[in-house]
Amino acid sequence: MKKFQATISIALMMAMTAGIAGCNAKPAQTSLPTAVTESRETTTTTTTEETTTEETTTEETTEETTTEETTTEETTTEETTKKATPTPVPDSNAKTTVKDQYKRGFKVDGKQLYTHIPQVIIEDVDTDDFNKEVLKKFQDIAKKNESRVYYSYYVGKKAVSLYITVELESGNSEFKNFYVYNCSRSTGKKLSRDEMLKIMGVSSSTFNTKVKNAIKNMWKKNYSKDTSSSKKQMEKNSLTNKMINSAIPYVNKNGKKAYLVRQIEVPGQMSHIDLHGTFS
Repeated sequence: MKKFQATISIALMMAMTAGIAGCNAKPAQTSLPTAVTESRETTTTTTTEETTTEETTTEETTEETTTEETTTEETTTEETTKKATPTPVPDSNAKTTVKDQYKRGFKVDGKQLYTHIPQVIIEDVDTDDFNKEVLKKFQDIAKKNESRVYYSYYVGKKAVSLYITVELESGNSEFKNFYVYNCSRSTGKKLSRDEMLKIMGVSSSTFNTKVKNAIKNMWKKNYSKDTSSSKKQMEKNSLTNKMINSAIPYVNKNGKKAYLVRQIEVPGQMSHIDLHGTFS
């Protein structure tokens, strides 16, 4: 019995000692997250454009611009007055610059030509993926075909529109292809057709009507005397929903709302054209 009591006493003393030691122990230190403060310098938007004596950056000088003046019709039976709700993307005052990210000179028929592929730089915004897509597309074209590439652009409050021209020279004939890229100034990402239309405040139905009227006018102005069945089929193909929905909206260098429809099949030596123009 005495041995059992002694064992209990020793156990109680050990338990009390451990309790006292536990009360005197300091709690482990934990680090609290530090609040992050973001600062963005507000500056006036700049649109510095690099130019050379060899390049021209106006899409109005291309062969396909003959249809641009015929696309300003405002009243049609298909027209809708419903306007798209502007996108909630905030205006951006971040410093924005467009300049060459790739430049290459080469000679064609003894003439020195230069390729200029643009990049968009927006302060504190990551535009790397956007610029890489543009560079890959046109660098491949320039290297494989020795084509002259140049561009014009417009910087708005919400988006940057790039209008890129590719000159393909073959003998005495000169062919041009056109491309449009729209970049968000708030995210640095490529904008879809619908996203750009919202920024422009234009509904999809209104935009499609403008494009459809422009295509009809192009056929009437340039191919009205051609009554062949092949021409009629080409015209029909150009007015399908697929072709109309492929049109890309953008803002041209003069700040005008514009569209581009690529690769419309037409009669003649030049089997395809890129149709572009402005609208209000």
